[in-house]
Amino acid sequence: MSEEEEEEKNHEGEEGGMYSSEEEDEGGGTYIDTSQKDEAAPPPPPPKEKKRRDGIYIIIILMLLIAGGFLGWKLSEKNKIINTCSNERDQLAMDLDELNEMMYDQGLEVGDNVKQNLENMLAMYNKMEVDNEDMNDSINAQKEKIKTLMTELEDAKSDKSYFASKVYKLQKETDVLRSIMKDYIRTIDSLNVANGILTESLEETLTDLENTQSELTNVTEEKNQLSEKVSKGSKLVAFDFSTTGIKEKSSGSYKETDRANRCTHVRSCFTVGDNAIASPGNKNVYMRIITPGGTVLNSSQSNSFQTEGGQTLLYSDKKTINYQNQATDVCVFYRLVEDLDKGNYTAQIYADGVMIGSDNFVLK
Repeated sequence: MSEEEEEEKNHEGEEGGMYSSEEEDEGGGTYIDTSQKDEAAPPPPPPKEKKRRDGIYIIIILMLLIAGGFLGWKLSEKNKIINTCSNERDQLAMDLDELNEMMYDQGLEVGDNVKQNLENMLAMYNKMEVDNEDMNDSINAQKEKIKTLMTELEDAKSDKSYFASKVYKLQKETDVLRSIMKDYIRTIDSLNVANGILTESLEETLTDLENTQSELTNVTEEKNQLSEKVSKGSKLVAFDFSTTGIKEKSSGSYKETDRANRCTHVRSCFTVGDNAIASPGNKNVYMRIITPGGTVLNSSQSNSFQTEGGQTLLYSDKKTINYQNQATDVCVFYRLVEDLDKGNYTAQIYADGVMIGSDNFVLK
């Protein structure tokens, strides 16, 4: 018999017994209190549903335990891998340190050879004596490179992991410098041979040179004299001067005057003579008007020019002419910016840095 059937049978028996008691009470007078029948607690959930829930919980707990065990196993395996990698890393670091130490020791030995080679090359360059300025500059540049490499070699010793590679790099650069030095030596030897030949030729020509020296001196003196004559002959000359005071009328026309208080301008007219050996082209002709007091009339202190001897002079006014080696008539005007005193005045005319003429005039 199942538990459900047994439970149902007991329930029916209880109900039968209760009804028997009531009937007995009615027949025989016996009283049974049934007032608490309606206040009984609700029946518990069916046992079948409760067992199903307990089974689910057990399954979930088992799955969590299995998952936890799997994760713990994976974590343990991962830790083993990490420990293995850490040990390998430590071993590699030790191997690297040993390798660096070994390479550093080898680098020191090679570095000493490189240093000795650099010092030997520097000594060779110091002994080289060449009259050629360009070659001397090149040799000095190579010497500076050698000194730089020696400094780099000493500085690299502070880093063991870098020193060996730096030494081998410097060794290659040293080989290049040695090749360059050999080229210099061959070139210098060739120059020395050529100088020996030239020295022999020079000794042979010294006698001829001494014999011709006096002739050359005479030719030089004649050349200098000729150059001086040509230089003097190429200078321009101004003549036929006519320098006067000028009064400008309201109509714009000009009238000559010898009255100082009436002058508005000073004009100097002259002729620049022809000169076949003078250089043609545009030329600036400067006029300097010297007052009785010795000053130069000018409208600005910036009006100046350089003479052939390098002297700076003020000018009153200037004019540009196109000179083509032929006689050229020129007039230069100076507009007064101050009142003139009475007395003797001088007009100086300059071209190509020299005075080519002058004229005197009087204002009353």
